[in-house]
Amino acid sequence: MLSNKTFHTLHGTGRSATGRLGARRQLHLDRMGGADLLTKHLPEGTRISVAGPGQGIWGVPIKLVACRKRNVPVLEGTTRDGRSHVLDLDILQRGLPSGTDAWLAQVGVSKADRPEAAKHIQGLWTAWRDNGLLRVTGNLHSWLKPEMTGVHVVADDFALKTHPGIEQLGDTDLVHPLERVAAEGSLFYHKNRNGGNIACYGYGAGIAMSTNDALVAAGGMPANFLDGGGGATEANVRAAMGVILSDLDAKVLFINSFGGITKMDLLARGMVECITRWKQEGHKVPPVIARLRGTGEDEARQILEEAAIPEIKCFADLKPAAEEAVRLAGGKGPGPTKAAPVHTVSASPVTFSLQGQYEKTLRNLVVKENDPVMVVGMGKASHSAVAQDWGTNIIGAVAPNKGGQTFLSKPTYGSVKEGVDMLNPRIASVFVPPAAAADSIIECIEAQVPLIVSYAEGVPTHDQLRGTSRLVGANCPGVIFPHQRVKLGIQPLRVHSPGSVGIACRSGTISYELAAQTTALGLGQSAVYGLGGDPFPGTRTWEALQLMLEDPACKLVVLVGEVGGQMEEEAADVYRSYLASVRPGQTAKPVIGFVAGASTQRGLVYGHAGAVWWNPEETAEAKRQVWKDAGFVVADTLGDLGPLISEEAAKLRL
Repeated sequence: MLSNKTFHTLHGTGRSATGRLGARRQLHLDRMGGADLLTKHLPEGTRISVAGPGQGIWGVPIKLVACRKRNVPVLEGTTRDGRSHVLDLDILQRGLPSGTDAWLAQVGVSKADRPEAAKHIQGLWTAWRDNGLLRVTGNLHSWLKPEMTGVHVVADDFALKTHPGIEQLGDTDLVHPLERVAAEGSLFYHKNRNGGNIACYGYGAGIAMSTNDALVAAGGMPANFLDGGGGATEANVRAAMGVILSDLDAKVLFINSFGGITKMDLLARGMVECITRWKQEGHKVPPVIARLRGTGEDEARQILEEAAIPEIKCFADLKPAAEEAVRLAGGKGPGPTKAAPVHTVSASPVTFSLQGQYEKTLRNLVVKENDPVMVVGMGKASHSAVAQDWGTNIIGAVAPNKGGQTFLSKPTYGSVKEGVDMLNPRIASVFVPPAAAADSIIECIEAQVPLIVSYAEGVPTHDQLRGTSRLVGANCPGVIFPHQRVKLGIQPLRVHSPGSVGIACRSGTISYELAAQTTALGLGQSAVYGLGGDPFPGTRTWEALQLMLEDPACKLVVLVGEVGGQMEEEAADVYRSYLASVRPGQTAKPVIGFVAGASTQRGLVYGHAGAVWWNPEETAEAKRQVWKDAGFVVADTLGDLGPLISEEAAKLRL
């Protein structure tokens, strides 16, 4: 059992189940599924309803969530005057904390009713903790005839491997048929319930969201969101092409992607194969707009040219590609086919720690050339080999049952403790599968490795942690420091070069594209932080920004955020403080920002686990305004970032 000292709270979410509207990274139990689940845990006789309270009936609106602001599970109750009261919970403790009675008093429960009310709160906490839940909302009523109304339950579908019965409670009747097909192909897919006539497809949640945003900005409406995931395979491409070709609403197909790990020639070959077969079967193919950049783009262009499919038109830049797609589609699509249900939640202020124990580990992310790196897990060995050839000082590896062997001609040890004792690494580069990732990270923390970078995709929310080490990830592409020749992650090395632009992204694919753009402009990068799209990343946007503002090699900062959470607001606060500290005559470092997800819908997850918004302040539009107010130069679309980087670099004479 992990100690509370090393295992603090939550991490990640999932991708293995199909939920409401195809939200494959969380499972919604809006209807009786949520009620059935809670019935098993609440006191006998409690009435549970998914409907709201009757007219004139007052209850205590409660919300039990994995809180992104406090990095712990919290129970929030709202009183009649609109004030919110929060009770922090401990993921490792089955019981309620000592402050529960005081919290019940704050939300208006009488002293006589508190023992019975505590039983209900305990039931909710047990249901949340034991079933991999992310969110429970509703209204608790009279304790004499206890009742809970307006129930809404959301489960973490990475955790469904250990709680398989939860999936059967999901609202599968609300899932579009194409979403079922996409789920079978392991795709992140939503059918747009608000209409749309341009079917979209790309690799990387950030790119997929930004594609939709670009279409909306050009006056069109995407018919769907489709993220092919971390990398293309022949089967994966066939599945994605099958979904968008089968969409009867689609007047245009828009395929937009940037190759990092994903090879664009593989994607182009799959496009040609699927479209050719579709035609042979007698189906009509709508116009296809293709923008395939990055790894394999020259080969992809040649494949598409040789195929000479008249429906396919290729573009190099996102904005003109989106504008052409909208023109061909004839503008916006049909009206909404089915509205998603709306659930009322209360807003909370922006609060984050600058001087907490974990925040003090931020300087561990300042790396030097030849810092010793220990590889944990021997998967994806090619990335470690590329890093070592580039100059990253890999001194050894750790893998169960591999002790005494070699990895890249360096010694291998059977446990993290043994590896740390023998190698004394400053950095742990963790390539461990999701099922064992949390344990491996915890071992590194207990061994007091100063910096840990983990790339596992699929770590459940309840496995998030904090400690005395600095963590980047999990579920991230990693970080790269071109000046120091330190590569920690799965990034494509060829697009990176030493320079003056600092980049931090929640989207790995967009970080690769920005690295390629700044390299092509001759600016290069001081550092690139791929933070990952989790709700609780080990390193947050504001922390990466703080490091870049302090780094003398960084002259210009580019930040890419997404809907959901408050990391963008935190970064805005840090930049305001920085600008206030700039002395007269000193040139402030400009920050160029873009927030993806303007086209997203409330309550749905868009590829990244953290890309979901519930409150208006979490939308892309609201975040962009916060950044503008803080002094950022804000791009309207991903396609606007390149020109803005060029303009700001020219002002600085870089």
